[in-house]
Amino acid sequence: MTKIFSLKQSTRWMLITALIAAHVLYSQEIREYTVKRTAEPLLIDGRLSEDSWQAAALTERFVIYYNGAETVLSTRAKFLWDDTYLYVGFICEDPDVWATMTGRDDHLWNGEVVEILCDPDGDGLNYFEVQVNPLGTILDLLMNKAYYLGGSADLSWNLDSIKAGVWVDGTLNDPGDVDVQWQCEVALPFAELAFMGPGLHFPPIDGEAWRILVTRYDYGRSGDTVLPPEVSSWNQTQSQGGFHVPHKFGRIIFSEEVVVSLDETDWSGIPEGAVLHGNYPNPFNARTTIRFGLTRSAEVRVSVYNLLGQQITILRDGWLNAGEHRLAFDAAALPGGVYYYRVQTGDGAGLSGKMVLLP
Repeated sequence: MTKIFSLKQSTRWMLITALIAAHVLYSQEIREYTVKRTAEPLLIDGRLSEDSWQAAALTERFVIYYNGAETVLSTRAKFLWDDTYLYVGFICEDPDVWATMTGRDDHLWNGEVVEILCDPDGDGLNYFEVQVNPLGTILDLLMNKAYYLGGSADLSWNLDSIKAGVWVDGTLNDPGDVDVQWQCEVALPFAELAFMGPGLHFPPIDGEAWRILVTRYDYGRSGDTVLPPEVSSWNQTQSQGGFHVPHKFGRIIFSEEVVVSLDETDWSGIPEGAVLHGNYPNPFNARTTIRFGLTRSAEVRVSVYNLLGQQITILRDGWLNAGEHRLAFDAAALPGGVYYYRVQTGDGAGLSGKMVLLP
């Protein structure tokens, strides 16, 4: 009787453990992002420099894909859209940006790369994947279903109208210097995706939602040795299917609202002096750009302070012409936390902004 009872008890605990594991798997947070319309044409060069990109919100920082742990390097993404494309932008902190593969559909996941996995109708079938490495090389494929369910990849499938651009803040393939980041910009053509969602619209309509996951492989190097990668994603998945777990993809919701451009200021009603547009990115890691406008030429002093009010640095102290201005702030040597900047003109008028440096 004791053995029978122990067996039943063991079976019961196995069942409870399985139920807990299933609950954890299916209760993980599904992150969401509202995609707004771009206010201007976008040049797909990887720089994310247009006002619409600068005004678009950042996703949460990517996490280790299978357990949600914090990554060593920061990766975030942004989304925009118009009637022709869904635009995806990546901002990847990286002290050593490198890539070697140049052929379409090369196995880019064996080097530094960002990825987009998208299942527009969310049924887990016939979803696509796009990868881009720091050389701008593209891989695109179509999955009939997830690998862990017996799915296979069709590498012969191509998005003929896809566009991708990369910009490196540093020197590509030079291990002798320290890079800052690389940015990637991808334009996904709606016209070639219409077969993926019979009940959806291409381009989407206001309020329509797609399932999507944006991810990154970052490989370090030590001499000629490639180190194991840090593999991260916007939404946590789990180890069973790697990234290919469609029900764990994030959710993007299309909005007809046009993203507010930082330069769309009605200067006619503003008193003479400075106009503060904020800093981008914010929060930021290592570097950010402070943007402001002058309605007239003036002596300008731009200073940065810590939370205690102590001056950290002076970014500008001198004459500037009327118009838009951008000043880079390099905080790589500073601890993470809250900082303030102040734009002050010669007549004593000043404006202040708050920024958050990520640890």
